[in-house]
Amino acid sequence: MSAILYRTAELTPGAGRTVHGIAVPYGQVAEVSDGGPTYRERFEYGAFRRSIAERGHKIRLFGNHATRQFPVGKAVDLREERDGLHAAFEIVATRDGDDALELVRSGTVDSFSVGFTGIREHRDNGVVVRTEASLREVSLTALPAYAGAMVHGVRSQLVIPRSIAEARLSLLDW
Repeated sequence: MSAILYRTAELTPGAGRTVHGIAVPYGQVAEVSDGGPTYRERFEYGAFRRSIAERGHKIRLFGNHATRQFPVGKAVDLREERDGLHAAFEIVATRDGDDALELVRSGTVDSFSVGFTGIREHRDNGVVVRTEASLREVSLTALPAYAGAMVHGVRSQLVIPRSIAEARLSLLDW
């Protein structure tokens, strides 16, 4: 299977320039469609292990899978935990990045969606169980396939403006 498939998950608003949460919940069944008939699917713990190790630093964040446009962010943390694929993305300081942050903060966009290529899967009582997949990209979206894949919020790093940092450093010269 070489087609890139897409799945979504919910986000929650916050503050800062790093969007974080669960991009894909593990063990949760969702009704999905890849352009054809709908079917049931779930991801298992470890499905993205190899993909993250090989190319996790290359994963970008887009808006609604608009991969022909520039990304709005890049992955700064991707890790698998028992409940799902946890992700954090640093949002770029561009107009598109600012718009994406405002959409998340306002609650208008509250979901992640993953683009992936399926590698290994099996069926279990009519459910396609994804045991290995190659993560291609992650997108912000308003329509999640997986309700359990939520953004936990937006956080920020403490950044001190240069003028304030220099003023504080000058106090150390006493």
